[in-house]
Amino acid sequence: MAAKAKLVLRELKSVKADLAFAKQRCAQLEEENRLLRETKQKGSKTEEDDDLIRVQLETLLSEKSRLAQENSTYARENRFLREIVDFHQFTTHDVVSLDDGDMEGTEPEEDDDNDNGLICAENVLPAVEENPVDEEHCPVPSKLESPVASLGEPSSSPRSSDCHSASKPDASASDVA
Repeated sequence: MAAKAKLVLRELKSVKADLAFAKQRCAQLEEENRLLRETKQKGSKTEEDDDLIRVQLETLLSEKSRLAQENSTYARENRFLREIVDFHQFTTHDVVSLDDGDMEGTEPEEDDDNDNGLICAENVLPAVEENPVDEEHCPVPSKLESPVASLGEPSSSPRSSDCHSASKPDASASDVA
């Protein structure tokens, strides 16, 4: 019985607190309503208020457009980074599977050509037939869109905006090997 009385007392206190908050909010709304009616009756402040509201809306719209532009830029960069991660995971998976096959009964040998022990992705990936230039199917982003180029890499990097040059191995590199 005492526990039930404590529960009812606790509920009564919370209801009183809710009622006090509702009364306070009601008084605040009545005050705002009174001020709006007085302002409307005067009529002199509505033009100033309209100008202020217009300026605020223009500011908000310009901020919204800036944020939308920034969001599209980040979305494009995110897409390119995901493609890079997918490519890296694909090539790493191929390298690991080749290494696992070699390491079954022997110890790893060190190559003179490759100091870090990794297999070149050019030798691991299958040959890709040449397709006509098409921006939608180009696996390498152009320099303007590339998030890597925006990080300050020099323009003489081996990355290229041409889809054909990215899918063909360099002729001079194949002569050397």
